[in-house]
Amino acid sequence: MMRAGLLLLALSGSVGAQQPKGSARPTSPKNPAALQATQRLEVRRPGVAPKVRFSWERVAGAEEYVLTGRWTDARSWTLRSQEFRITPNNATRWGDDSVAFDVALAEGSYSWQLVAVFGANDAGDYAHPARTSFDIR
Repeated sequence: MMRAGLLLLALSGSVGAQQPKGSARPTSPKNPAALQATQRLEVRRPGVAPKVRFSWERVAGAEEYVLTGRWTDARSWTLRSQEFRITPNNATRWGDDSVAFDVALAEGSYSWQLVAVFGANDAGDYAHPARTSFDIR
């Protein structure tokens, strides 16, 4: 009998939002320190894309997060992109300390970035997002 589990894809997330001491750049708004991606191991029907769970630490005051991905697949090498706006309503988990978001992704080479969003004007540190990259084969 097969059981569902999680497989770590890759962790290459780091953010420039955490500045060295003495930096002139303001510390707010900031982004999560790391973006993690894990592929969910579960029985799938043929042709059904695997699910990937993105997870990160919650940032105080962030009302939502913008998760943007870019990828290519081996068949066409066309660069594709997609953006998700994660809120408490569509997150897989929105806890006191962490957030998770699941999405089905086809085979390809992926690069993702995450920005914490504050207020009605979508204020955020878009210049220093949390990042991760991985391949799904």
